Amino acid sequence: MILNEFESSNHDLLDDILVDLCDMVMQGKRKDRNLGMVAAAVLDPGGNCVSAVNYPDEQGRRVHAERAALDAYREQFGQLPKGCTIITTLSPCTEDMPDRHGECCTDLINSTNVRRVYAGYADPSQEETHNKFKLMITANPRIKSLCKAYADTFLKDELNELNFLGSECTKDCSGHRAGYDWSKRKGLQQGNSPWSPSFNKGAALAVAGK
Repeated sequence: MILNEFESSNHDLLDDILVDLCDMVMQGKRKDRNLGMVAAAVLDPGGNCVSAVNYPDEQGRRVHAERAALDAYREQFGQLPKGCTIITTLSPCTEDMPDRHGECCTDLINSTNVRRVYAGYADPSQEETHNKFKLMITANPRIKSLCKAYADTFLKDELNELNFLGSECTKDCSGHRAGYDWSKRKGLQQGNSPWSPSFNKGAALAVAGK
């Protein structure tokens, strides 16, 4: 099937891929407990679909599923053609994470020809929005619930945080933590993110010696 537009007629196909990705997560866990709870796929305009699961690199940092899928596609088919879609069980991360391999998935996808991302669940722990692609979340309640259940296995602890080093968080403290860690790595720099006030607050806490 040729995917030229992000239209409702394509959603059944994309939902089918999401179901396959959810099954891939479970099968992966049975084979290797170190594999993650997020899977992603790259679907090109010719119908070629390559998928992968979040996994740890040699240093123990997490290679997120979107990066793993992009790497797997390039290994099998070469460079991505225009018109590719990424399907992922969890929307792409946007903020700094010290335990992640490479840049955030949003920046990674922004650097490619991909301009459409279809996700099973929107990550509520990510605040920044600087994507150059169109993000759509499945409207299928069963698939969304399943993808949320997978994400909750590692997001719940983050979402239960309401305070970071004395600074109140809005819905979680991921932005504060990202800014704090970034400032520490940069020699105690102040944050100046136009997208995430919480990132800037976290950086300020590091500068203040918290």
